[in-house]
Amino acid sequence: MSTAFSYPMQLALRYHPAAQRPACAAFLRGTEPAAWLREIGRWGLSAEQLSCYLVPESIRSVRVAGLLVVAPEGTLPADVLEPCGVEAGRLYVPTHAALWPATTPEELSAALVWPRQLLHPSIGLVGFDTEDELDLSSLLELQAPQATDWGRAKMGNEPRPPLQQIRVQAPTAADVMQEMQEDVGTALLSDLPRPPGTTPGMLQKQWDNLRRGMLRRTLQLMQRVPNPTEKKRPGPLATGELLVGLLLLGLLLAGVIWLLHAIVGVDLDSFPWSTMLIVLVVLGSHLLRAAQQKDNSSQPAYPPVRRPAKLGLLTRLQQRWRSNLAELEKKRHNEIERLLRLFTDNPDEALKYAIPLGGPYQDRGTAAPSAQLGPRATEFNLGRLGGGGRVDAWNLDAYQQDLRQRYQASAHRETAAGHYQKAAYIYAHLLGDYPSAARVLEQGGFYREAATLYQEHLHNRPAAAQCLERGGLLLEAATLFAELEQHEKVGDLYQQLAQTDLAARHYERGVALLLTNHDHPAAARLLNDKLASPDRAQTVLIEGWTVGRQPEACLRQHFNVVAAVPGADLSTQVRKVFQHHTPREQLVPLLQVLSTLSEKYAAPELRTTTREVAYEIVGAEAATGNLVPLNLLHHFLPDDPLLASDCNRFTTRQACRLTDAAPALYMQAPQLDATVQWQQAVGYGAQWLAVGVRNQRLHLARANWYGHVEYYSWTTPLEDPRVQVLADEQHGNQIILRSAAGAAFETKQLSQNKHFPQSLTVRCPSWLPPWPTRVALLPNKCIASVWLEGTTLLLHRYDAAGPSGLLLATQTYQPDVPVPLVDSGVRVEPYELLYYDSLYYTCFDNAVVWAAEDGRCQVYSKDEYTYSLTRSAYLPNPCFAVSTEEGLQLWMPTQGADEAPQQVVFDGGLSSAASSFVGVEHLVAINDQATVYHLTEDGAKWVKRIKTPTQVVAVLPTTSRQQFALLETNGRVSLHTTT
Repeated sequence: MSTAFSYPMQLALRYHPAAQRPACAAFLRGTEPAAWLREIGRWGLSAEQLSCYLVPESIRSVRVAGLLVVAPEGTLPADVLEPCGVEAGRLYVPTHAALWPATTPEELSAALVWPRQLLHPSIGLVGFDTEDELDLSSLLELQAPQATDWGRAKMGNEPRPPLQQIRVQAPTAADVMQEMQEDVGTALLSDLPRPPGTTPGMLQKQWDNLRRGMLRRTLQLMQRVPNPTEKKRPGPLATGELLVGLLLLGLLLAGVIWLLHAIVGVDLDSFPWSTMLIVLVVLGSHLLRAAQQKDNSSQPAYPPVRRPAKLGLLTRLQQRWRSNLAELEKKRHNEIERLLRLFTDNPDEALKYAIPLGGPYQDRGTAAPSAQLGPRATEFNLGRLGGGGRVDAWNLDAYQQDLRQRYQASAHRETAAGHYQKAAYIYAHLLGDYPSAARVLEQGGFYREAATLYQEHLHNRPAAAQCLERGGLLLEAATLFAELEQHEKVGDLYQQLAQTDLAARHYERGVALLLTNHDHPAAARLLNDKLASPDRAQTVLIEGWTVGRQPEACLRQHFNVVAAVPGADLSTQVRKVFQHHTPREQLVPLLQVLSTLSEKYAAPELRTTTREVAYEIVGAEAATGNLVPLNLLHHFLPDDPLLASDCNRFTTRQACRLTDAAPALYMQAPQLDATVQWQQAVGYGAQWLAVGVRNQRLHLARANWYGHVEYYSWTTPLEDPRVQVLADEQHGNQIILRSAAGAAFETKQLSQNKHFPQSLTVRCPSWLPPWPTRVALLPNKCIASVWLEGTTLLLHRYDAAGPSGLLLATQTYQPDVPVPLVDSGVRVEPYELLYYDSLYYTCFDNAVVWAAEDGRCQVYSKDEYTYSLTRSAYLPNPCFAVSTEEGLQLWMPTQGADEAPQQVVFDGGLSSAASSFVGVEHLVAINDQATVYHLTEDGAKWVKRIKTPTQVVAVLPTTSRQQFALLETNGRVSLHTTT
């Protein structure tokens, strides 16, 4: 390190607020090497990039004042305390210092002596030679190693568990909706323009309200007071006059209280009306006792005098006050009519004054009566749904239909305009239609609010979980799906959140539930695809092949899992399954599986093994007289084009030799799983579907009329075992499941295969209206629902293709019938809703109805209770079988007719739980037993009665119009003819 010196030209440093040069060095003040190393380490630069020099205190002292560190330009961090820049390539000065006097680089370079120099404001000028550069490693002192016994070390603290999830403390749904609520104004409807001379003043409004309240309270009190007449003796007559006086005194006090309410704001609900009434009664009793004593002492006894009957004073007062009350009620009707006109002129303004028409939270107490409609907030507010505040009830019977149409039109308009919260307000607060409110909120992206509405107000947890999943709220969705025991879905959500341990845990729970349901294929799929455990999947599938409900599906899936393992020997597995895991009764199913396996995997070794196994099975079956497997032999010898025809010719000749053999049976009735309690079945083309419950789990069987059955199951528990299945092959391949408990099931794809030529999609939309609302399948993947609200028939059409069920159209009907269409509550199952040729057909407790999409509606009331409705699919014109308390009837509605033509099918009083048309001329009804009727032009003729060991739950059409099948609760299926 060299010493400082002076120059002939004296240079000085002057501070400048702006940096004069880029930083390429730093002066680290202090004498502690540890502090220097910490600061240098913070920069993140390697030692090879740095050049370091010790800086003395001054020209008179060589004690260290700091360290000059030179780094490449642009590599130092911006927060260096004393950054320096370079001038003339060798002179380092602070970045915010300017040289004075100004010099050119040439002049400055000629004056510099050392390779590097530092001009510091307080230290002065310091020069550094090449050998003055400091090696940073020399600042480190390493002690000699010491002999230490590390065998006594103890385990440290346990590491903290890994972070599983992060949740944001979100506000409540009510708070969120309150923040989104807009200020809609506070103007009264009475302030809007009126015809000239009809605008009431403020005093008139208060007087109308006061009069109405006084009249209502007075009439309530007068009905409890005996009405004195002129027929009684003078003593009782004075008593009646006394009571009238007390009543007038009470009315005067009530008027004063109402005036205080109108002016000061006294709360009428909290006012002690009962106390005031007790005081008046006590006072009246004392006065009455005094008046009776006076009458008895001053007047002699004489027989009662008969006088002509005439109206008493109280009667005349009641009539007068009722007339005044009716006049005030008329003002309310005028307000409603103004509201209807306002919906035409200014719908947005009209929504502020709209009156709720329905919902479970209406009429929670009585508010102060008023002759004007007050404003309301027109934004959906989740916090106001369950509160049920006091309301001033208005009589809307004459205007209900018109108001409903205005509200629904406004809801559609707001939805189309993208104002989803306003539309939700109309549905939830005005119409009481919470499912539509939840759907429109979900459509607008308000997933959390929609989920809260589903869960808290509709008690539909599946819909809430699916809504949260679509909104990206995966943790909350996973919690709800776990409560529903849909563990595979929960595992998928945790996989998206990169929480593999939790995902695997729920996958294992899903496997256990599927095995409990005897669904071995689904359990093996979960093991192989989600848990990456092909060995366990193979074990489960072999178990399903030997003891399961779907042996062929399990074995086929087993071979696919084995083939997917690298280096697997499929031919060895085939031989192993044949020799060790196939009982005698499953040889033919094994042959059917191997016939497709040899075509799918064309390995020479596999083809040889399957052919040898086929020879053994065909030979063994032929020895017992079973020649059916012989027709499968050509699959194992594809190079022989004549083998199939030869086998067919041989089997035909053998059949001809059996002269006494019975006719060939083309259809077989399979036996379904007897451990399932089967509830319902529907036909779909050449196949049919049955649903049942076992251990609170839903099971579905797909079968054909050749004895082949496929099973599917769901893990979601059912709190209520009642289930409805809907299918209509004319309107698509969707199968809709509905649960009375509102449970939702994951979608199942029933694929097409050699046994079933049509693929089906089984869905359970969570957004469907709650049970027991009527539901029907429509063309173009649409769904319709119908229900009654009062005397109004409501029809909704939804787009079932989307996940949230977009509401397409709403139609209201106000049928003009002599009896109200109100369900008595006897029936707990949903009535049928049948759709045919743009018309809807359904029935109610004592009526059958058809309704058109253009607004037409016809109701046919009945004297007896109606149970079910069935349409014939074999006639061009609509023909229905109606099951009533009096028996079965045929109903052939004619549009525009005053009465529905009906024909009594069975007049013995036998009502059926369900019925089905079999061909054009036959009808089968089931109750405790099945009854067959022959339909003719003159009516119906009883054919036969079929008794079954257990309860029949469904009548199924077959591929023959003269044959049908009966399904019993224990899974027994029996074939019958109509003759």
